[in-house]
Amino acid sequence: MENILITPKNKKQLQLLKLLLEEMKIQFTFEKNEIESVNPELEKKINEARKEKKEGKLLTIDPKKIWESI
Repeated sequence: MENILITPKNKKQLQLLKLLLEEMKIQFTFEKNEIESVNPELEKKINEARKEKKEGKLLTIDPKKIWESI
């Protein structure tokens, strides 16, 4: 027998697939994908922010002392 790997794009698709498989009495198992795909643009911004923090260029604001932090 062959296995099929299906990757739903969102929770709604996942729920519908589960319901369909249950209704058809098809055996299935789940494996959590530990590595979630990250938007490359978001990943670039995160890396830039980390670099700025290392260089001391990142401005950190304490939410409890907003005016003193600026």
